[in-house]
Order: sequence, then C-alpha cells, then structure tokens
Amino acid sequence: MFDLLVIGYLFLGGAGGGACVVLSVLEAVRVIAPGRMGLPDDLLARAWPVCAVTLVTGIVCIVADLGRPDRLLMLLSSPRPTPLAAGAYALAVAVGCAAAFSVFALVDTVRASRAVRFALSVVTLAAGLVAITYTGVLLQGLASVLFWRTPLLPATFALSSLSCGVALVLMSAAFVETRRPNGRTLALLARVDGALIVLEAACLAAYVAWGLAGEGTRPAAAALVSGGLAPAFWGGVVAAGQAVPFVMERLLTHNNHHSQLLWIAGFVLAGGCALRFCFVQAGLYDVTQVPSALFGFSAG
Repeated sequence: MFDLLVIGYLFLGGAGGGACVVLSVLEAVRVIAPGRMGLPDDLLARAWPVCAVTLVTGIVCIVADLGRPDRLLMLLSSPRPTPLAAGAYALAVAVGCAAAFSVFALVDTVRASRAVRFALSVVTLAAGLVAITYTGVLLQGLASVLFWRTPLLPATFALSSLSCGVALVLMSAAFVETRRPNGRTLALLARVDGALIVLEAACLAAYVAWGLAGEGTRPAAAALVSGGLAPAFWGGVVAAGQAVPFVMERLLTHNNHHSQLLWIAGFVLAGGCALRFCFVQAGLYDVTQVPSALFGFSAG
C-alpha cells in the first residue's frame, strides 16, 4: 500500500515537527523569562540543526517517493488544497524556521532581537503543530481503509510526534558538555515526555479497542494484537516506544545523563517509527483490502 519511503516521511516529518513545537516553546520561554529555565546555548545549538536535518530528510523521502522533484512543485501549486500540500507547506516553513534558529545559535556574528526570536518561535510553533497533525489526517482521509477512518489516528500520531520531538531534544542534550546546570530543564522535559507517553498509550488502547469492536475494522486491529504485526506492535511500539522509556525517564539521574538520554531517545524514536510502520501496514489487513474478508463483511 505504502512503501518504506512514505513510512519514513510520516515518521521524520512528525518527529521533526514535534521537535519544532518543543524547541519553539523553549525559545519563547527564553525570550519571555530569560534565565528562568537555565537553558544553555549549547543545547539549542545542537537541537535546532538536528531538527532541521530531520525535517529535510523527511522531505527527501517524499520527493524520492514521488519520483521527480517537479511533482512536488505541481502538488504545491495545485489550486485544490489537500492534506499533503498543507503538510508540505508546513514542513517547508518549519525547515526555514529551524534553519534560521540554527544560524542564530551557531553563527556569532548573526544576532536577532528578542522580538524577532519570539515572532519566529510563534511561526515555528504553528508550522510544527500542522506538521504533527496532518500526517494522521492524511491517512484518515483515505476512505478506502476503514481502520484509518477515525480521529484517534491523527491524535495518536500527534502525541507520538510530540514525544519523538522531545526525544530529539534529549538526544541533542546528551552531547552538551554542561549537562549538570541544565538538569532542571532535562527533568522537566522527561516529565513532559512521560505525560505524552501515557496519553499516547491511552489513545492507542482506545484506537485498538475501537478497531476490535467493529466488524469491518476487526481484521486490521487483530493483526496488531495477535496477528502478523503483533511482534512489531507489542515489541516495538508498546515495549520499546512506551514502557521502557517511561521507566527510564523516572530513573533519570545527574550522574550518568549522557548514556541515559541517548537510550531514552533511541527507544522513543524506535517506537515512533514502529508505530507508523504498524498502522500503515495494518491497512493491508483491512476488510476493504482483502476480497474474501470484504465478501464476508458484505454478506453479514
């Protein structure tokens, strides 16, 4: 149905958009209440380039999937608005904002006033929110797959994207030499990610329960719970992406931040990728995609 390039696009676009949301909030707090977060410049100097590279790689995936760059330009210039076009615009704006913040953080000769940084953070926040939302909306809008036709899909993807965005920031923090002074910020980010993981798990459970309750959506949901996708779902999404990082974040200490942050980020990002793989592949098990199942559904 969708190849790995599209899955990579959904994952990278969501993770990069989530990082834009998290970093833009941190930037806004620095402008409004400087010094309150104790946030070192080194963290932002690493996190913004990571965010930009993630977004660019996601765009490369969708361009490679389309086959030719001019097809993306045709999509953007289409008079009919589509979720894919809206998402492409949001990613383009997010890349530009992330690149600008990267320049501010890395080039000493380039300065920006507080007003400019705050305005740019607001634009980045808006672009990031659109980016993390539209990937789920894109799949939900495909009426041919019953399992995707629920608001729980974009909600689950959005929460996962925000969690992945926090993970990218934590991964960047692992390479900041002055980790001890910003322990307060890291602890706060860990608590935020823990709350996002809990909300994501609740939304995911509701999604699977909804799928199992419907005759037309049951085959796809069953594939996740006990079928061919069960190992990736339980091992990749639930265990690696939710349970393990949630526990590790509760055990985060100041003595060994470097390895702890890397492991937490790695598990969260792996789980985010597994989530998109599982739900995209679940579409292949949908009753509308299996003629024999569709016949039984119609007959019933």
